[in-house]
Amino acid sequence: MGMRRKASEPTDNAVIREVLKWSPHCHEHFLPWRSAIAQPLQQNNIGEAGISDLFPGYELGRTDPRFHLLVFTVLGEGVLRTAEGETPIVKDSLLVVPAHVPFGYQPNGGRWRFLWFHLRDQGKWQRLGAGKAHLRRTFFGESLLAVTEGLLRESRRHTPASREAAELYAALICNYIDREIGAHVAEPGHTVRQELQELWEIVALDLKRAWSVAQLAARMGISESHLHRVCHEQLSSSPMKLVARLRMERAQELLIIYDHPVRVIAEMVGYQNEYAFFTAFRRFAGVTPGQFRLRR
Repeated sequence: MGMRRKASEPTDNAVIREVLKWSPHCHEHFLPWRSAIAQPLQQNNIGEAGISDLFPGYELGRTDPRFHLLVFTVLGEGVLRTAEGETPIVKDSLLVVPAHVPFGYQPNGGRWRFLWFHLRDQGKWQRLGAGKAHLRRTFFGESLLAVTEGLLRESRRHTPASREAAELYAALICNYIDREIGAHVAEPGHTVRQELQELWEIVALDLKRAWSVAQLAARMGISESHLHRVCHEQLSSSPMKLVARLRMERAQELLIIYDHPVRVIAEMVGYQNEYAFFTAFRRFAGVTPGQFRLRR
């Protein structure tokens, strides 16, 4: 996702000033990053972090931040200000501001909800310093929101089980951030693998749809031939074989959980023809749907 500038003339660093204006409706939830339960964050050089709900009237400006900043927008929209001008910060985007790069931001007309993380300019995060503030699509925004809320929830409880759960949530946060921008991002094909993963998550949520290669390619914004190529390169399979696998895996779950007739389960995973489902399932699982159900 590239930087979309407004028609205004570029500004200079003097426009970015050190400021913090607070609006009465705003509130923030800070992660307990100094607590023992957040040890995975400390070990991964992740400093202060939290979830912010901001409203018009709020403004933040930093002239020389000592940390790298990540902002995952999950609701609404903000405005980023840099020496180059202003850029909208839209939903499902990731804002990356390297350390020592002047920046400012504020809500853009309504409620703006986002997760934010400060990464220390140490270890693997030092490489983020060689660049400008930029926006791009996020792959793990919703997942990060879920685990961050989980960490906040468990940190308010005071039992051994809740402390253990909070540490697991903290480790998951580190995992998602590392996968989003970490050491693996430089590997060839990383972005394509992320986009394919997102595509299959979409398919898995709508298995009843009569998916085609054309529809799958359109979701990724690439040609059908390109989709065939990247699926074979990254996953050693064709697009429709991957769809069929998702359907069969879901059918196995449904056969175990529910007592629905096989024809109903077939329809739930995208087969209008019960015989076609029967044949595909036996090819995948080595047994018929009825035989598989008896194993539960």
